[in-house]
Order: sequence, then C-alpha cells, then structure tokens
Amino acid sequence: MNIRNIDLNLLHVFVTVYDCKSITLAAKQLHLSQPAVSNAITRLNSTLNMTLFVKNSRFIAPTRQADALYVEVKCCLQKIAFILSQQSHFDPATSERTFRIATTNYGEIALFTKLVSHLERYAPKIKIIREFFEIDNFSQSLQNGQLDLGLFVDRPAEKGIHKEFLFSDSLVLITGPQHSPLPDNLTINDIIKLDFISFKNECTNFDFLFSVFNNHPDYHAPRFTVATMWSVFFTVSTTTLVAVSPLLYAKTLEKHLPIKIHTLTDVEKIDLNLYWRDIETQDSGHKWLRELIKNIFINN
Repeated sequence: MNIRNIDLNLLHVFVTVYDCKSITLAAKQLHLSQPAVSNAITRLNSTLNMTLFVKNSRFIAPTRQADALYVEVKCCLQKIAFILSQQSHFDPATSERTFRIATTNYGEIALFTKLVSHLERYAPKIKIIREFFEIDNFSQSLQNGQLDLGLFVDRPAEKGIHKEFLFSDSLVLITGPQHSPLPDNLTINDIIKLDFISFKNECTNFDFLFSVFNNHPDYHAPRFTVATMWSVFFTVSTTTLVAVSPLLYAKTLEKHLPIKIHTLTDVEKIDLNLYWRDIETQDSGHKWLRELIKNIFINN
C-alpha cells in the first residue's frame, strides 16, 4: 500500500474513535459532526480494505484488525506530534494539552491537591487525568503513549522508560480518638499486637502494613483489609483500629479527620519515583509538568 493514499487526518479520527468506543463521543472530542466522523471511518475502511469497527449495543467495538493497528498508529501519530512540538514554544498559560498520569491513592492525595490549585491559577486550560493501570502494565502503557507519567513507590524502570527519584517518606502509625493513648515514638515490637486495618493498593497491590512487618515472626494478617486509604483513615477515626500510613498522606488527612500520628523509629522509608518514556524527556510541555511535580514535592 502506498502511504500517499492515506490521509493522516483519518488515522487521527481512527485513534479517537478507538479510545472513545463511540462515534458520538469522538465527534465531540474532535469538534466534528457525527456524520463527518462516520464518513472518515468509512473512507479509512475503504482505503485499508478493512472493517475497523462493528456496532455493539450503544457503542461500537473495534475489530481484531483495529486492535492490531491501534497501538502502532497512535504511537506514530504521537511521534509526529512530538517532533512538531519541538519546533513550537510551550506556554502553560494558553496550552490546552491533556496529560494522563497513573498513580495510587497515595500519589493522588500527595500530588493532586497541590497540582490542581496551581493549574487553576497558572494553566487554566491544561487537563490532568488520573488513570488506573496495574503496575505490571503501566510501562507498556507509557511506551505506547496511553500514559504520560507514572508516579509510584520505587520499582525498576524497564528499557525505554526514564525513572527519577522524587522524595522519601516515612511510614507512621495512625490512631483515632477512641484508641487508648500511645506515645509518639514507637518501635515495631510496640505495635505488633495492635488491631490493624489495612488496604491493598488498586494499582500496585502494595501493602504498607506488610512492608513494615514482613520479616517479623509474630506478624499476622489484619482482620480488615479495604480498597482505599481514605476508607482506612475514616475507619481509624471512628473505631479503635489502627493503621500504617505514609507521613505525607497522614499529614494531609489530619486536617480533615480526628487522627493522631505516631512516629515509627525502626521502619525504613519508602521512595516515590516519577516514570516516563525517554522520548518525552525533551518535550517542553512534558518537561514543564515534571518540574512542576518535583517542585510540589520539594515544597511538601
């Protein structure tokens, strides 16, 4: 097939329809009419001699041929956009870029509360979307352009992925007003017999409680495990259960819930890192966002 026969605009429409799984939603995102989007897909079907989508209830479903094309086509379009962006000046005050960030509840609380207020003031048209990706798949999602950044507790960086350390955070014990008083400085042996509530992170399956006690011979799994840190904090604030949390997370929620923070003197800190694909390193907009995130954590 001769590449000159393909209108690149049709490929952009294809990627948007694939992402939206809807002609109507894609039309809104592309600022086109529904007939124009449908016609573009029909033209691309004809050009490629393929059927890219089939109707499925209210939405449309990509065919296996569309699945095979999607990642590579999207990656190519992003490379073209990246090359062109190097020739233009990025101005956060006027930019309408959308950045997609994969992180955990912890990363969301630690970052988004400060990031959103900054963007409202200095970059009112920039959009930030927090995406949910399992940790085992997020490197691939970075590579194919579905994600711009990953913000996670330390893990190895795969080939083509850049990793940068942001900061170290302490793990602390939190208690509520119904729990009997405890001293501020505690050791693992001081707390091993307490009644804990824990959570398994929805992206990484990382358990802060297990990371504290994993080598302790008397450790036993907690009676209660939930899906979000917010549920942990709310439960602790209303019961006699206790929990382990990163200090930055606890300090943020301490402003809203009646909890007490206790230092753990013999527990290793956790490292939070920023991940992105190497090709984005010199992109002016991407670089601006990374520097902003780093400054937020330095200030915290």
